[in-house]
Amino acid sequence: MKNVIVGTAGHVDHGKTTLLKALTGVDLDTLKEEQKRGITINPGYSTLENDRNIDIGIIDVPGHEKFVHNMLTGIGGVDLVLLLVSAEEGIMPQTREHFEIVKALGSDKGIVVITKTDLVDPEFVPMVEEEVKAMVKGSFLEDAPMIPVSAYTGDNIEKLRTTILDMAETIDGPPRDKSLARLPVDRVFTIAGHGTVVTGTLVEGSIEKGDVLSLYPSLKETTVRSIQVHSKEADAAYGGQRVALNVTLKKEDIAIGDVLAPPNALPLTEQVDVSITMFQSTEKILLNSSRVHVNYGSGEVIARVILFGNDELHPEEKGYGQLRFEEAIPLRKDDPFVLRFFSPVESMAGGKVLEVKPKRHKRRDPAVVEELAKKETGDDTTILAMALAENRYRYDSDEALAHRLGFTPTRFADALGALQKEGVAIPLIEGVTVHKDTVDGAFLSVQNILARYHEDFPLETGMPKQSLRHQLAQVEHLDDDRLTDGFIQLFFAMRKLVDHGLRVEETGFTATLTPEQEKQWDAAEKIALNAGFEFANDDDFKRVGKKYDQILKFMTESGTLVTLANGRIHKDYFDKAVALAMDMIEKDGALKLADFRNAIDTSRKYAVDILDKMDEMGYTLFKDGVRVKA
Repeated sequence: MKNVIVGTAGHVDHGKTTLLKALTGVDLDTLKEEQKRGITINPGYSTLENDRNIDIGIIDVPGHEKFVHNMLTGIGGVDLVLLLVSAEEGIMPQTREHFEIVKALGSDKGIVVITKTDLVDPEFVPMVEEEVKAMVKGSFLEDAPMIPVSAYTGDNIEKLRTTILDMAETIDGPPRDKSLARLPVDRVFTIAGHGTVVTGTLVEGSIEKGDVLSLYPSLKETTVRSIQVHSKEADAAYGGQRVALNVTLKKEDIAIGDVLAPPNALPLTEQVDVSITMFQSTEKILLNSSRVHVNYGSGEVIARVILFGNDELHPEEKGYGQLRFEEAIPLRKDDPFVLRFFSPVESMAGGKVLEVKPKRHKRRDPAVVEELAKKETGDDTTILAMALAENRYRYDSDEALAHRLGFTPTRFADALGALQKEGVAIPLIEGVTVHKDTVDGAFLSVQNILARYHEDFPLETGMPKQSLRHQLAQVEHLDDDRLTDGFIQLFFAMRKLVDHGLRVEETGFTATLTPEQEKQWDAAEKIALNAGFEFANDDDFKRVGKKYDQILKFMTESGTLVTLANGRIHKDYFDKAVALAMDMIEKDGALKLADFRNAIDTSRKYAVDILDKMDEMGYTLFKDGVRVKA
């Protein structure tokens, strides 16, 4: 069954509650104070019964200027707006304000209802219709149905009901994925024998009886004992439904404006990047660094507005900025909000969240405005690519990114798959994907680290792996060893680095000798060649000069010298020894120590070291007192 929420908007006493009573048969002025005043103070809720298998919830929101906050609480999450204008009074201040608010909150379907037609002469109704057409021109209501009705006589009530049902059939409704479940709390009370009950409009996702949810921003967990949807018991609730949940938390733990959602599903943020559109009807100017009231979901918070590229925004102007809240609140990308002047409290602008948990930006940087414009209009792959690029140094998990962007797992996987095919998104470790620019930046850090190391140790063929890990973690702000190892393993797989076990070097790296070191090399090689099979030891090589040990290590790693148990032999002599040993084994079937010693014309101690090295390198095998081919 499809779920659709219909909400009213309009000036006080323009007949919203009376009209909805005619449509639903329910008087939504339920509170004594509301009955006494004849105006709606809190949002009222009912259902529109029908035979089209559509679950339609009706919200009657307050019209009085003193209760605009209550109106904001009710109108959030509405799929279809009924904008009511009295034929008797025409457009009034709260008419314009409510119209601006529903536009700001992202409403895209609606019906204009001209009420109280029984109180005016028939020729007066077209005049009001023309006035309304002028107001809604260029908006989502420009081509919307406009229906004159009388709740008192019943005139056109059935036509309005049919139009609501026809439009409801064209509404897809919010996604039902459980990971997106979000219930802004607009009422909290207790029922004897049952405990705490919260109500709200389930913005998206689904909630089932027995689910464990977190209360944001306190992060206290609670279990759903029972569920009512439109005052009827249910096992589950779905996005687009009016919901009452019996929960295990105490009433005093919950406040209007709190949000119930799955644990770890909503980011808490103290600042967001936003688009802001000033209301046409406002007389206020939004100045940079102004303090404002921000209404979101069913909550309200005070924030400071930082404007990018502008010092002020005037009526009807649009701009980009950052809201810095006085407390952390739960938001996702694309969440709508309304800005109200700090004092006196008047609605003046609406907008949309473009980035949750952003960094602070330079106000005059044109690139900031360009990036935010892309975030506002970009498709899923563009949005995800930008989020991945900004995730450097934070390394949020894929799941956390999906929650922040408000993507379902399927939607996130589709966008991520497309970016991986393009080479933009690269898996780093299980559950963490990074942007290719992050990979490039991390490898540049590796190159810089290796360059500094080789300045200090110019003849080393590689840097100790553990040292590289430590320095890379510091430079890239990697507080998880898995991320550091992930980068290094990725660079091995990309053949950007060569793994030498305990050491690492950049692919294609070759150590370069200074003129002084080249002289030391020549001197050391001459010593080794002169020693022949009677190899030289460290005492012999000390004559090379300072840091002779680095020269010997470099010559050994490059293959010019071969390290034996008691010294180093030049590769030319070692190769000759190997060739001679192989020939003797081929001829005699085995090689005796004495025969090899005589063949190379040296003493036993040198011959033993050379033969042991051959065994170690896999040329020969010592067996029964002789050596054979390995």
